[in-house]
Amino acid sequence: MEVKQNNLIKSLKTQPLIVVIRLEDQFFKNSKKKENLFLKIENLSNYGIRNIEIGWDPNPEWSNLILEIKKKFKFINIGAASITSIQSLDSIRSLDLNYCMSPIFNKEIHIKAIKYNQLVIPGISNVENFKEAINLGYKIIKIFPASKLGINFINELHDLRKKDIFLIGAGGIKSKNIKKLLKSGYDGLVIGKELKNETPDKELEKWLKDF
Repeated sequence: MEVKQNNLIKSLKTQPLIVVIRLEDQFFKNSKKKENLFLKIENLSNYGIRNIEIGWDPNPEWSNLILEIKKKFKFINIGAASITSIQSLDSIRSLDLNYCMSPIFNKEIHIKAIKYNQLVIPGISNVENFKEAINLGYKIIKIFPASKLGINFINELHDLRKKDIFLIGAGGIKSKNIKKLLKSGYDGLVIGKELKNETPDKELEKWLKDF
């Protein structure tokens, strides 16, 4: 897990943004939705996005979809979002993903993930879980929901941490706030629902050009 953490931190230092794509309803029953997903990924890649997470789905075909995406988009750093159960953790074991994320801190899941050498970045919303995550060996931690926890929480964590921990903000992030949030203490950001149809708006397009 150490190598995967270092690699992701290196990637996010190059471009501190991850875009999350959630699968549409009835995704695996409609081939056009798969085509639409691939077009979205290609479009994001053309805009210069380098890190994309695909939301986890319990459908058995989800794993094959991720393998196909990895093969088709070799220059995109593909991860999985919403790993919150043993079922979801077990489904990603054979995919050799560089990173995955959870919106919560579930110690059982993270201990098993470390055993599997699978990076599942914990989502934390309080100081206690932050300390537990560090004790487990995490150097990269997600703050969720960032928009509600605010900058004061980030400042509190910066005062507490004894090591150089890479902080990712997720939850309610808007593209117009990216610059401000990065200057306020976040090392990286995740943008998802606030990005309509997973298409860069004017603010994000400008940030990508200026970064």
